[in-house]
Amino acid sequence: MRYLFSYLVVLFLIISSSFAIESKIVLKIDNKIITNLDIKKEGKYLSSLNNNFSNLSSSQIYDISKNSLVREKIKEKYISKYFEQTIIEEKTLNNYIVNLFKKIDLKSIEEFENYLNKNNLNLNYVKNKINIELMWNRLIYYKYKSKLKIDADEIKKKLSNAEIIQSKKFFLQEILFEIKEKEKIDKKYQEIKNEILNSSFGKAALLYSLSDTSANNGNIGWINESSLNQNILKKINTLKIGDFSDPITVPGGFLILKIKEVEIEKKNIDIEKELQKIIQLKTNQQLNQYSLIFYNKIKKDILINEL
Repeated sequence: MRYLFSYLVVLFLIISSSFAIESKIVLKIDNKIITNLDIKKEGKYLSSLNNNFSNLSSSQIYDISKNSLVREKIKEKYISKYFEQTIIEEKTLNNYIVNLFKKIDLKSIEEFENYLNKNNLNLNYVKNKINIELMWNRLIYYKYKSKLKIDADEIKKKLSNAEIIQSKKFFLQEILFEIKEKEKIDKKYQEIKNEILNSSFGKAALLYSLSDTSANNGNIGWINESSLNQNILKKINTLKIGDFSDPITVPGGFLILKIKEVEIEKKNIDIEKELQKIIQLKTNQQLNQYSLIFYNKIKKDILINEL
């Protein structure tokens, strides 16, 4: 009996020791901690939503997952500073989840839950992450809505010029990046360009882009030419399908755009409907830029201690 007790004690110590080795604090962000297990779980989450992760090395997945969690913790900290109520409305949250699982070709919430379970994840974990992103978007909107520059009258005037227009739209991908003080833009661009040419634009977006689209191959989606500012449209019109641009200077950093597809169509205009679409798109574009600017600003005040 004594030997059995001794064996159980040793076994317990071995298990405890293994657990201690397995769970290790990697980062401290003010009073928040990130462990190696958190990073591993984040990697599973990001991989489950993006097939491009299968083309990444374990160290690349680790770095992307770590940086993703750092951004999330910093955003979460400031959300709680600005809002008393930090939980998004259930209907808004569910609508976002529906769009999320449709992107990976799933047809129902039940299918999505089963898919998550196979990846050792659960729906509540995903909901919490989405909640943080939606609350952050709300924070950025309230903070910067007075700075949005959208001339609805000018847009409406352009749309009213003809009842039928020939409309060109582009399916675009993006890589939004910034450079550190000592880095040169040409050197950084060449590094990103090499990744695009040797691998794919989607993988380069995962590795380098600061935009939320990075987790979706950098896909922005279909954008009408009338929604683009003249500087960007001028750059895009010099590209062919499959080409990507040189860096374009935007607030908060530099933008590389790739044309995935182009469509030209003649259509009757529903002026009010088209107007609202363009206003929403321009609003989102400007808010994304302000999001990056604000994040970079608050990050400077955060103590990040890598252990």
